[in-house]
Amino acid sequence: MATNVPFTELDFDNIRASLVAYLSAQKQFKDYDFAGSNISVLLDVMAYNTFQSNFYANMAVSEMFLDSAQLKDSIVSHAKELNYLPGSRHSARAVINVALSVANSPKNVIIPRNTKFTAKCGNKELSFFNDDSVVIKPVNGLYSTTDLPVYEGVNVREVFEVKSANQRFVLSNNTVDTNSIHVFVRDNTVEQSNTQEYIVSDNIFGVGGTDRVVYLQPNSHDKYEVSFGNNIFGAQPVIGNVIEVEYRITVGEAGNGAKNFSSANPVSGYTTTVETTSNAEGGSERETNNSIKFFAPKSIQVQDRAVTERDYEILLKNNFSEIQAVSVFGGEELDPPRYGRVVIAVDVKNATGVSENNKAKYNVFLRERSPIGIEPIVISPQFMFISVASQVFYDVTTTGLSSADIESKVQSAILNYSTVNLSDFKKTFRKSKLSSAIDSSDSNILSNDTDILAIIPINPEINVASSFVLNFNNPLTPGPTLRATDTILDYKFAVKSSIFTYGGKESFLQDDGTGKLHILRTTSSGFVYVKRNVGTVDYMNGNVILTNIIADAFTGSEIKIFARINSDNITASKDRIVTIRDTDVDIVVTGTKN
Repeated sequence: MATNVPFTELDFDNIRASLVAYLSAQKQFKDYDFAGSNISVLLDVMAYNTFQSNFYANMAVSEMFLDSAQLKDSIVSHAKELNYLPGSRHSARAVINVALSVANSPKNVIIPRNTKFTAKCGNKELSFFNDDSVVIKPVNGLYSTTDLPVYEGVNVREVFEVKSANQRFVLSNNTVDTNSIHVFVRDNTVEQSNTQEYIVSDNIFGVGGTDRVVYLQPNSHDKYEVSFGNNIFGAQPVIGNVIEVEYRITVGEAGNGAKNFSSANPVSGYTTTVETTSNAEGGSERETNNSIKFFAPKSIQVQDRAVTERDYEILLKNNFSEIQAVSVFGGEELDPPRYGRVVIAVDVKNATGVSENNKAKYNVFLRERSPIGIEPIVISPQFMFISVASQVFYDVTTTGLSSADIESKVQSAILNYSTVNLSDFKKTFRKSKLSSAIDSSDSNILSNDTDILAIIPINPEINVASSFVLNFNNPLTPGPTLRATDTILDYKFAVKSSIFTYGGKESFLQDDGTGKLHILRTTSSGFVYVKRNVGTVDYMNGNVILTNIIADAFTGSEIKIFARINSDNITASKDRIVTIRDTDVDIVVTGTKN
């Protein structure tokens, strides 16, 4: 009698049982003892072989699809089918000023391309190079240049001789910064032979068969290769030509924060002085597998043009791996409106906001891909921080952990909540979620009593009258009208500042419950007004206006303006990021018995 074979069984035990059931139904094996040692071994071998084949087939088939692939090379191969180039490492970028001591007064001095500068990053010394030559002309007898961008890395030159029509040109380093690649084609192996530069292109639009363009595509093991247009979408080198590829290899994120720049050697033989304008930032690692899976299908939809808000976001994140968050909205939403503009708020990794140099770079990139008549405007995000004051109660009878141990766990939980749920545009802070994260940070925590305030920092110039317009974008909770008999520490303010020195004495800003801001100072008996009516508060809309504030001094780099939001949920506008800094977290741990 025929027996149906259960092909769906994939684990070892079920496969073995299926084999036993099948053989038992055959007449020639009807009276066999399948538990006997000899046939049992044979069944184990067959079941193991079948199980291994099933496992291999399952894993191999999963690598055939972008969604289920696990191996980096498989993911990259699928992305290549979508004309997507996975992001490489990118060099950290710094900005420096260079001054030369020149005695013989030449008409100009040249800082050659790839001049080496060095900088300290922690305990390591890193090399930085300029991408372009700079011609310095004297101004009042001084030879100097300002705002020179330099990039971390080591310059590499690879040479390939074309020996066959189908030859591939794979770069040997997997830490290349693809933004630094330059390709040159020589007629032959003679160094002085005719050399032409081929421009790296990311698309074939408008490219003819004689155009000197080259294309990048991913290869295995995080490497890249250069390819040519086969005389259809670009000129193709012929046998005997020599291809030179110059590029920079980089340490990526490890270069961020480099400072204290100096010249490795005298520039053009002159004594060189270097001043750091902007510390190194923007270095990034290779694109992750999950990022490739997410962006590769979307890049084919964008088609390298920016029309919708999502197009701008995808284009920027695809082409600039240092970008951490992007928010895009129309200029008509600005106050006042700016019609015909698209506003792009950008935040980069390992930095607060975006530098002016990067803004210019992103603007140039987007302008080439935006519709005619639409002007992109790149801005830094507005930041609003959350002050967290939490009293945590834990059961001392169930744990040997100290209060400091519990505090450390709670601190980590709060900052992790910020990283996972905030630190991006248009995110909402929810106090209930934070309280839950605190309780879940350790099983011995019984409860927590957490108070939150919103913070917008200001940085007034010392001894200069400064005015500020701050928008918390959330309704505020006004307290009762402030009276001379109130105890200032117990007063439920809507807006208050951190301590700063005004008129030689420690003072602070605070509202009075009627929408007016004053400068106050505490005394042994309460408080006194130092200066009245220095600003206003719109409790309904969360707008705070400070007028002609003069600070003699303040601690740190900012004065914090605290606001009590009229909700446990704090929303962010399109150009704002809400996050929690470790310096704004205050935790008090109390041991108790449950």
